[in-house]
Amino acid sequence: MPEVAEVAHVCALMRRNLLGFRISKVKMNNDPLLFPFLKNNPNAEQELADLQSKLTGSTVKSVGRHGKYFWLRLSLNKESKDETGVLLMHFGMTGMIKIRNVKSHLIFMENGGDKKVLKRLEEEKKSTGAQSKYFKKEENDEAKSSDGDSSLLEPSKNNTDIKSEDTKEIEGMNEPDEEEWPPRFVKFEMELQTENERFDLAFVDPRRLGKVRFLSGPLVQSDNDLMKQDPLSALGPDYSKPLEISRTEFTTGDPDPDNHGKCRLSLEEFNKLILSKKKPIKSLLLEQEFFAGVGNWVGDEIIYHARIHPNEVLSSKIPKGDSVDSIIERLYNSLLYVCELSVRVEGDVSQFPSNWLMIYRWGKRRKNSPKPKTDEGYEVDHVTVGGRTSCFVPKLQKMIRKSAASEIRDTKELETEEKPRKRRKV
Repeated sequence: MPEVAEVAHVCALMRRNLLGFRISKVKMNNDPLLFPFLKNNPNAEQELADLQSKLTGSTVKSVGRHGKYFWLRLSLNKESKDETGVLLMHFGMTGMIKIRNVKSHLIFMENGGDKKVLKRLEEEKKSTGAQSKYFKKEENDEAKSSDGDSSLLEPSKNNTDIKSEDTKEIEGMNEPDEEEWPPRFVKFEMELQTENERFDLAFVDPRRLGKVRFLSGPLVQSDNDLMKQDPLSALGPDYSKPLEISRTEFTTGDPDPDNHGKCRLSLEEFNKLILSKKKPIKSLLLEQEFFAGVGNWVGDEIIYHARIHPNEVLSSKIPKGDSVDSIIERLYNSLLYVCELSVRVEGDVSQFPSNWLMIYRWGKRRKNSPKPKTDEGYEVDHVTVGGRTSCFVPKLQKMIRKSAASEIRDTKELETEEKPRKRRKV
């Protein structure tokens, strides 16, 4: 499933290429799974035609994102010049946006993409006699302790762009080739143009688990107001979005760093949340009502850098108190670090630091193959947590021993539960 970084990349592609373009043609399939308003609708064909009519002639005003949701804000140019509508989208498991002749650097790891990346990096390393120019060593690796403790990880103060001179490298990782159009599994298409230029856009989704909605009216005329509407109102903060926004000109990186009124929690607030939940940390990180945009690979990356086992229930090991435990602080810093950096490089795995877990996590189903190892030589394994497969490094991510305070608390709770009730005299 595309997660926060992949969604940010798609938004960046649209922001770089489609702002100010007018939608000249729209073609949508009558698919009630993709378009929820068509489900059990006796007038589905007419309503779909009405939506296509609303979109045709509108202009792309801005691109927004929060978690795994993203949207195009459109100037409708019908009755009111200032009125806008929002095309709100979610990729589901296999959805993706394609823009004709605009190549994306995203690589789908599940189908052997990880092997291609590793092979390319190894070839670069051999040819140059050094580390890949793309698969970078993280600057703060030097600050880590010898046992791999990442407690010193700090999020960047502003999360907008990587260096502008890297733009061509990010866009040019895969040069546009002749491609089949419309692409396979297309669910809707749009033709966008200006006086001198034209783009074709397609939403593809093989498994039809994505969602597309159109919202208009006075309650969605700003992105902050949009965030108060379903389904966005149910989402928690997006931790890739910093509190302070750098207003530099956008070239690459985060296409929409604004939190739209939904700020991420402070360390103290985060501590209270984590210690109030009695579930494995990996399962908790996947809950979109608390951590919008975090999915399976991002969740694994966060707890790997925090050096926490995916099955760890932190509230059972760390006592509540006035101060924040160092384990919680490390988890918080890892959350910000992974979300911010992965978005800043638009999910380009070749730009991830070499000590990341991402490209070593995909080999579970390969028979007769040895367990993968990280760039640092640690063996990677898998465990099921809450029905989901989690990737982790057993040597670095061990279950935490209970503190003395936690053991005393658990003993008291057990004694209270086991204390026999007095029988009432009849």
